[in-house]
Amino acid sequence: MEVPTVKLLGGLRKFGGAQQAIEGGTVRVVLDTVGVPNDLLFPEGEVLNRDIEVLVNGRNIAFMADLDTPVTDEDRVTIFLHGARGYPGG
Repeated sequence: MEVPTVKLLGGLRKFGGAQQAIEGGTVRVVLDTVGVPNDLLFPEGEVLNRDIEVLVNGRNIAFMADLDTPVTDEDRVTIFLHGARGYPGG
């Protein structure tokens, strides 16, 4: 079983604590189990909220395989609201 370390930053901490081990396989699976409400992560259906940033080992998933980026037990996934456009992230 692959269990990456997931770090929630800022306002997302209220959904599961600052750091936790989540069953994974892909970023999509991690997001489904991390505890952040789906309507915040995916307000328009299958497209990730543009104010949510997801990094795997410090690299933005937008430059990898996006939600299908694989994660293993050696990976660190960081999820945060970047806030560049104001509410809800900043």
